[in-house]
Amino acid sequence: MKIEYRIQRHGRHLKSLACIGVAGVAALGGLAAASPWIDMWALRTSAWSVFGMPAHEAAALPDDARMLLSAACLLVALAFLLPLLALRQLGQRLRDGDALGRPVADAFRWLAHSLPLMAGLRLVANALAGAAVGVGGDDYHLSVDVGDTYLFLIACLCLYSVAHLMRLAAETADDARSIV
Repeated sequence: MKIEYRIQRHGRHLKSLACIGVAGVAALGGLAAASPWIDMWALRTSAWSVFGMPAHEAAALPDDARMLLSAACLLVALAFLLPLLALRQLGQRLRDGDALGRPVADAFRWLAHSLPLMAGLRLVANALAGAAVGVGGDDYHLSVDVGDTYLFLIACLCLYSVAHLMRLAAETADDARSIV
């Protein structure tokens, strides 16, 4: 089997898996955003929670707090959608073109951009959830875990490195083609 075909097949698989992930995250994000507004009769005994708050407590918050909690849920869903959309774009570009071309390098760079953006959106969502609990009258303690941030930093640096090397390889290939 030719290498080009295997790369295109990998791109198709990556795009398909990313599309499934986008659909799943969008559905779960919508459900999470709606959960403070739904009477949680079915979920009261389950382990369903919104930002660590049991679902029936989230439904009992005032309207302003539930609005903030819904916005926080939507931000988390958006945060998880960004890398999936970047992976879908990467799969599309692998399927369509040269694996060492500029479009693939740009897709890797967009994937690298999506990771710190994801971390920032999650931080804002946690702050909104804290504000929602504060509006509800309870105390809320916002904590930041550097373990997740470190993982994002390492993954982001690796992706930026791959994108930069791919761009250099594409420029070198263009130079070599111009000589011939």
